[in-house]
Amino acid sequence: MLEPIIVDDFVLRQVPPTNEYAQIIYDIFTEDAEIFKFWMNGGVRDSVDDVLAYYKKRAQNDDIRWRHAMYGIFQNDELLGEIGLSGIDLQNKTGEIGYWLKKSARGHGIIDKLLPTVENLGFEKLGLRKINIWCDEDNIASRCHAEKNGYVLEGIQRERKLWPDGSVHSTAMFGKLKSEYKK
Repeated sequence: MLEPIIVDDFVLRQVPPTNEYAQIIYDIFTEDAEIFKFWMNGGVRDSVDDVLAYYKKRAQNDDIRWRHAMYGIFQNDELLGEIGLSGIDLQNKTGEIGYWLKKSARGHGIIDKLLPTVENLGFEKLGLRKINIWCDEDNIASRCHAEKNGYVLEGIQRERKLWPDGSVHSTAMFGKLKSEYKK
């Protein structure tokens, strides 16, 4: 169980794998399906039960090579999105920062405010040597978050994701080394 983290007026804590939160997340994904289809395993999940099953599975994931430290972003007890580390590889000391926000929470600097806290978790508490951020090549907002926070564009994986509509999309990979972390 992850300990809650308080950053200004935000509380980062695990999203409980309950029907209530599954419904909230399903509604967020459905409201903005065009944005979320890229990262949500090929599309918005088909049902609240799919979302619940995913969160239950994630909460029980004991595979040391693929751990998650994902936090719900709460403000005044409202779930705004998630941020955290996934793909944590303790053997190679790497991980990936991932995040999403519901539509009404975007554009307010929330991700930029919370990224340093997640980096601290990865570099200081988990001893990672490198953290990556992956985003759709055309996702200007995510690319800006990465660049603004000192991540270096390491490359574009061409046609990495096949979307449900049959289109293919390239992915930008940004990285930050521990030696670059506090600069």
